[in-house]
Order: sequence, then structure tokens, then C-alpha cells
Amino acid sequence: MNQDLSLIEGKYKKLVMLAGISSVSTAILLIVLKFVVWFLSGSSAILASLTDSLVDCIASLINLLALRFALTPADDNHRFGHYKAESLASLSQAAFIGGSAALLIFHGIERFKNPVAMENLDIAIYVSILSIFITLALVAFQSFVYKKTKSQAIGADRYHYLSDVILNLGVIIALVLSNLNYLWADGFFAMLLGLFILKGSYHIGRDAISTLLDRSLSADINQQIMSSILSVDGVISIHDLKTRQAGPQIFIQCHIVIDGNYSLKKAHEITNEAEKKVELLLPDAEITIHMEPDDEETFNSINFVDHKVCSINDRPLS
Repeated sequence: MNQDLSLIEGKYKKLVMLAGISSVSTAILLIVLKFVVWFLSGSSAILASLTDSLVDCIASLINLLALRFALTPADDNHRFGHYKAESLASLSQAAFIGGSAALLIFHGIERFKNPVAMENLDIAIYVSILSIFITLALVAFQSFVYKKTKSQAIGADRYHYLSDVILNLGVIIALVLSNLNYLWADGFFAMLLGLFILKGSYHIGRDAISTLLDRSLSADINQQIMSSILSVDGVISIHDLKTRQAGPQIFIQCHIVIDGNYSLKKAHEITNEAEKKVELLLPDAEITIHMEPDDEETFNSINFVDHKVCSINDRPLS
């Protein structure tokens, strides 16, 4: 591992672990506050918010454990590292969040059909407002960490805590309406909040599955990679580009075509230059480039070419 990558991974580990611990601590604080308020008020909307915070705490604990495993160095049995544990953690978050959303929807339906009067609504409203400010502080820190690391686990955690802000706003509206004797609002908003949380679980799960299935980097980044390699003197064309990402580590592999009459040393120098060009674009990438000679056999075996940025001299493909 080069020194730059070691520094990147060291900073990555420090930031994501700090964000994970902050997430768990915040969830525990919110659980205590909301439990007290729910016990005093009996509000279904507060119960919805409390349930969401309980799920947040479980998900954040799983996240923290997964991050500890994901950040362990590569070993003999996991040569590409353990970063995909982050995606597994995100997937488990999606499952927990989806389950809690379903329970909230059913509970909201029941409370909407059979509304009941609530007590201590003023306290419930004040605590919901306090919860918003606490959650916003956490989201701000998670946003900072996500911007620096692009950690999928932190991104998923940030997404559902951001949804908590909207959830608490809905709780406040429900409590205010209930305080004005619109008792149906408590169950109605519990249903809406459940649907909103369910939507969030879908997005988190979809992104986690995409990473586990080795989704390619964006088309724009792939084009930049190919353009940077093609800018190297001696590279005739590029094909079979494959990219993926796990945690902070990006993996890039491709084939380049060069003059078959070059010496091995010359061909190696061209390949090194191509790798350096990509490293300028993506410093934390692990790059594997295969050299091929400029002859008919090479072009007859090409499986992938992006014609937008790569020319193969109009040779027919098999």
C-alpha cells in the first residue's frame, strides 16, 4: 500500500468511527427524551418518533460494529479489504427501518380509526423541537464526514437521521392539531411518517445492494478515466474498462493497446504513465492495466469500447 493511500485510510478510519460513535450517543439521548414524553402524553406520533429513534440506535450500533470490521486491514483471505461490510450494514439498516415503518403505519391506522385524547402535549412539543436541533447537529457533523470520506455507511446513517428532522416536524404538526382537538391528526401523521420512513429504507437498501453487486463508477468518472489514459503518448486505445468502489477504495482495471514493436521496458513506462494520470484523477484508486499489442488479434477480442471517448481506428469487431 502506498503512503498516500495509508494516510487516506487513516483519516477515513478516524472520521467514520467518530461519526459512528456520535450517531449511537445521539440516538440514546433521543430515546430517553422521547420515552419520557410518550409515557407522559400517550401520543401515537411521539411513539412513532420513539420507535424510529429505537431503530436508529440499533441501526447505528450495527453500523458501528460493521465499520470496525470494515476498517480492519486486508488479510490473506480478503485481499481486497473488508470495506463491503459497510454496505452490509446499510442493508441491515434498510431492513430495520422498513420493519419499523410498517409497524408505525399499522399503529397509525388503528389510532386514526380510534382517536384518543392526550395529556402533556406542551412538553411533547418542546421535546420534539429539542430533538430537531439535536438531530440537525448530528446531521451537520455526518455531512462533514460524508463529504470527506464518501462512506456509504455514514451516508445511510445521515440519510435516515435527516429524515428524522422531517419526522419530528410532522410530530409537532400532529401534536399541535391534537392540542386543538383534532384527535385524528395523531394517527394520520403516524401513518404518513411511516410511509416516509419506508421510502428512506428503500433508497438505503437500493444503494447498498448496488455496491454489493459491484456497481460501476458514474459514466462521467469512467469517461474521465479513459480520457486521461488516452492522453498518454503511446496509448492507441483502451477497452474493457471496469470500475467499482468499496469504502474509500476504488478499483480500476482496463486494457490498453500500444505498438507491438515497443520493448518491454518502453511498454512498461507507458503503462506507468497511464497509471499516474489516473492517480491524479483518483488518488485512492488501485489500478490494474493490461498491455496488448496493436494487431488484429487484439481488436478481434475486444469486449467493451466506449466510442464516445475511445477510438479503435474503425477496425471491425468480432
